[in-house]
Amino acid sequence: MGVSCGMSIVKYVLFIFNLLCALCGIALLTIGIIVLLKASELEKLFGDYNAIAAPILLIILGSVVFVIAFFGCCGAIRESHCLTMTYATFLLILIIGQIVIAAITFAFAGDIATAMTKAFERIFHEQNLDVNRELVVTVQSQLECCGLAGPQDWGTDVPPSCCAPGTANCNIINAFQVGCTSALEDWVDMSKHIIAWVALGVAVIQLVALIFACCLGNHIRNERRRYA
Repeated sequence: MGVSCGMSIVKYVLFIFNLLCALCGIALLTIGIIVLLKASELEKLFGDYNAIAAPILLIILGSVVFVIAFFGCCGAIRESHCLTMTYATFLLILIIGQIVIAAITFAFAGDIATAMTKAFERIFHEQNLDVNRELVVTVQSQLECCGLAGPQDWGTDVPPSCCAPGTANCNIINAFQVGCTSALEDWVDMSKHIIAWVALGVAVIQLVALIFACCLGNHIRNERRRYA
């Protein structure tokens, strides 16, 4: 009776943790989509770095986490040793994958920021090409920045993309005062921390769920051996 009661407690705790994992999977998916949408608009600034790989991996992980958490809930309620241990195995793989993503994000964020700022400087000075001019407009409007170091880079001819939407007369005074090189570095740094810490936070929750899954699996196996 004591083992059965303990197994019941572990089962419902695992169920609750899987609900949390499912919510974390949705969080990973949402963050990945947000970062991907922003990165896709600035993709030409990444140069040789495939910077959209991290948010894509985050979207994939979020989807997989949600699906596996759902099956983990089913395994816990049905008290299936096979399903529970299979769930634990895939959860371990996911934890390792999320730690790898966090490490890669931290390792290459600085290089990506440098590549983006250099690419933007080149594009800014080559605005005779329509594609470059459109990209500068996109960066300034999306990141709410102006010029390389500030609106003074435009002289007296400050473009509308340097000001908030609806501004009647965009000039140096009412334009965004932050330079786009600085804004790009801040955006990469913010994205790095969001992706890495969300991935690690989810991994911690999943680690707890993994421990309970292993405990539940052992309880189920011992119970079956006892009554075999």
